[in-house]
Amino acid sequence: MFALFRYDSFFSIWYWALTIVVWTLVCRRTLGVPHDMVLRADRLPEVATRVDLLAAIAAERLSGLTDSVGAPVAAAAGFGLAALGALGYFSGVEAAKAAFLLLLPLSFVALRTVELARDVHRSGLTGPALRRRLARRRLLNQAIAILAMLTAAVAALGHPPRGSGFF
Repeated sequence: MFALFRYDSFFSIWYWALTIVVWTLVCRRTLGVPHDMVLRADRLPEVATRVDLLAAIAAERLSGLTDSVGAPVAAAAGFGLAALGALGYFSGVEAAKAAFLLLLPLSFVALRTVELARDVHRSGLTGPALRRRLARRRLLNQAIAILAMLTAAVAALGHPPRGSGFF
């Protein structure tokens, strides 16, 4: 019974629950716009207006943030990822490897989201073209999520559970 509360990262139910929740939340919204609104926008003009407004607000916000603190945040994130990767793969710290395998793909999603936000903000993209970009971005986020979870599962195979009585 207590095997569920162990601290082995890859064999903890909490790691997998966190991984699933994180990727579900990432794939649910693209640039702050829920995917169900993107789907309904083709049929309902009032929803299309809201999608354009939500995307414009998020794009302006992210563009402003990246202009003011983008470089220091990117540097800190890069350093943190490099430290986690080194701890996980060179020092053998399983928790660092698990965190690295969760955060590295999230950093790619964040980078691509910032690029989309800057593009939407600069070009003033609206309407069906915006909805196509949001749908494509969501599809790419889902592909990254699937690959990230598969990679974590494969990495878990290389770490046998510690102790006895796990299986």
